[in-house]
Amino acid sequence: MPAALKENIVSVPGQVETRLWLQLLSLHGELFASLNAMLSSEFGLSLAKFDVLAQLDRYRDGLALGHLSQNLKVSGGNVSGLVQRLLADDLISREMSSEDRRSFIVRLTPKGEVLFRKAAAVHKKHLSTRLENIPTHELDTALSVLRSLSSKLRSESKKQSRKK
Repeated sequence: MPAALKENIVSVPGQVETRLWLQLLSLHGELFASLNAMLSSEFGLSLAKFDVLAQLDRYRDGLALGHLSQNLKVSGGNVSGLVQRLLADDLISREMSSEDRRSFIVRLTPKGEVLFRKAAAVHKKHLSTRLENIPTHELDTALSVLRSLSSKLRSESKKQSRKK
């Protein structure tokens, strides 16, 4: 855009925030679509199923469905559906919690562990390939800025929650 035109642009309140939001959505959509397609074609996994397996890989003793839902930032209904499909695929197991009889604990099965390890390696390689032309310092800067924004938004959310 020519400099003369840039000087005449009026800053509208909320405009930069909206542009940031749209750019984040665009970036997310681009990476999500390519990762989802790759995981589906190579492993028969959706990115949502992969995310459940990744959480269970982090929590080797298993997770209650409520905690899994919180960690994935999705509704309990979404988690229930994913869990049912992963159980049917024999990638996870489910048992009643010994501490709370109303709760179930889910864990990776040996088959789920093997599949997740293979999928995680391909996931990592796919992201590396997609981002290989972006200099490391730019990725580091972007990560730092996003972490800062996340931290500030969480702090603001906590302040808002206390006021209610």
